[in-house]
Amino acid sequence: MTKNLFYSVFGTLFLISTPLYAQSFIEDILKEPIRKAITGSADIRIQEMTSNNTELDMEIAKGKRLPSLSFLGGYGFLYSQLSLQFPTQYLPISGTPFLEDPLASSFQTHVLMGGLSTRQIIFAGNQINSGIKALEEKQKAERFLAEAGKEEIAKEVIQTFDQLMLLNAVDKLIEDSEKRLDTEHKKVLKAIDNGLAIPYDRDKIKLAVLELEEKKLEAIGNRNVLLAKLAYLTRIPANELKTITYNLQAFLIDTDALDVDNRAELKALEAGKKAKEFAYNKEKGTYFPTIFAFGNLTYLNAFDTRIKLKDVPLAGNVTLDTENITLEPAAAVGVGMKWDLFKGGENSKSAQKAEIEVEIIDTKLKDTREKFELLLFKNKSDFKTAEQKVIVAKQRVQIAENNLQLATKQYNAGLVDLTERLASENDFYKVNLNYYNQILNQRHATLELLIATGELLGKIYNGYEN
Repeated sequence: MTKNLFYSVFGTLFLISTPLYAQSFIEDILKEPIRKAITGSADIRIQEMTSNNTELDMEIAKGKRLPSLSFLGGYGFLYSQLSLQFPTQYLPISGTPFLEDPLASSFQTHVLMGGLSTRQIIFAGNQINSGIKALEEKQKAERFLAEAGKEEIAKEVIQTFDQLMLLNAVDKLIEDSEKRLDTEHKKVLKAIDNGLAIPYDRDKIKLAVLELEEKKLEAIGNRNVLLAKLAYLTRIPANELKTITYNLQAFLIDTDALDVDNRAELKALEAGKKAKEFAYNKEKGTYFPTIFAFGNLTYLNAFDTRIKLKDVPLAGNVTLDTENITLEPAAAVGVGMKWDLFKGGENSKSAQKAEIEVEIIDTKLKDTREKFELLLFKNKSDFKTAEQKVIVAKQRVQIAENNLQLATKQYNAGLVDLTERLASENDFYKVNLNYYNQILNQRHATLELLIATGELLGKIYNGYEN
């Protein structure tokens, strides 16, 4: 009861004393870098191109509803040796055998032909419609996955900027400590001149100053790395990134209404499940015949045709020449059917595979939802813990500030030695650094919570929907 009252009181004081972004959630100055990072992401571009490929697949599938039209044309030369064997015939009066031996002959011609053919599918077991719907759901799944990737990019950009702002806060802490230590250093030098202090005290202050200098060098190195990372993510030059500053503030959100239903990965799996169901229906359509209408229009011209017959009874060698043999136009229309009655069990096995894939993704969807709900529970717990730690860290800052002021007064009055004075200075730095780290942790926990519910981009850009 006492613990809960403690958090309630200090939580109220913390919320009053610390400015929070309740309406816009995120600092406005971060919205444009986040947008540029998402726009310039290679992963997002690849996912968009994949979705565009699926769009083209859909257009190809829709094209199967339309009639096909093809043209076939060609020229050829045909030559062949022929042997014609007829049944032996006898002349009615003399009884002389006729056509007793085979007739040796040759055949040659030039052929020019061309034709148009068209085909329109009338019924195919609903395979085309099912295939189109499967591709539509596949494209939805790809787009939902792209949205999940966008949220991860936004989180990375925010966290990297937060680390930069932490370094700015560290610089301010170091600068304030340096000013106070410089004041104490001057006092010690004056005291040494008056015989009231020893050089050892001067060296203690110098050591503390060098420790601060070491922290400054470390901050410079970390800042350069963070700027390089942000320049890569956002495509914004480092000199422009340096101008982006804001105060680190804890996020304020209502966690009661958050759930996993809006998570992009779940929506992607749901769309993927529908795609598999339509793919299963498509495979079942192979059990039915394909009925189609067709039409053909053909032109054929055989010219310079010559047929030679040798040793024709009563006529000898005979040569037949034609200028051309024309077939124009040869038109045909009708309705046809193709039914694969047996293909070694291929159709049934493909349908069984499609049915199993539906069961697999359904199981994966249920398992993923349960995992996300468990993750959401953890993220809510982490968020509440992070909020409480910020409250405690804020109280520690106030106490450390009071202790620093008291130690400074007591040191000036000669009631404590320099070691205790420097210890209070060091504690003040550490406690403030811990406070900013706790704010970073709270902001990180908030981002993870919003990603777990698919609400991050909606919070950043009011009204955004995936």
